[in-house]
Amino acid sequence: METGALAKPNTLDVYTVILLCCQHTYLLLQRAASKRAWPSLWTGVGGRVENDEYHDLGRAALRELAEETGLLSQEVSRFTLRRVLLHARPQAPLTVLLYYTGRLHEQLLPTCTEGTLAWVTADEIPRLAVVGSTRPVLPLLIADLARDPNGREAIRVGIANFQLDGEVDRLVWLDAS
Repeated sequence: METGALAKPNTLDVYTVILLCCQHTYLLLQRAASKRAWPSLWTGVGGRVENDEYHDLGRAALRELAEETGLLSQEVSRFTLRRVLLHARPQAPLTVLLYYTGRLHEQLLPTCTEGTLAWVTADEIPRLAVVGSTRPVLPLLIADLARDPNGREAIRVGIANFQLDGEVDRLVWLDAS
């Protein structure tokens, strides 16, 4: 490696992020202050896809939902993969974020092992301290839900570019047509 060059990622991590909707509000998670990654920041519910789960990514997302909230798959309707975001953050593994949406019939607020859950409106989200790579995706997911409530549109695929300080520089979404 030449002097001064950044190390390139040599591993791949895959994570799920679920945005649940009920009556025009959205269930978000404020990560506990004690968490190593993104303490006190807001995001959807989700987590790492385990090595033996790559054959069923939706099941991996629902497993994370159940582990973190106790919510079961039968409580979620219209569960669908909406967006996939690839990024190579400096000094981190190559990462794929799988963004799912689903609907709950009532605003349940279970205890969460990862932090505090809250139902928020779309207007409240810009005022929250949201995880950097998810911040620009949440409004897109809300628009996806409004435009295509049954999740029949093609999955949108995007690429995130990061600055050296780890902040999102820009997102580019590939045309779904």
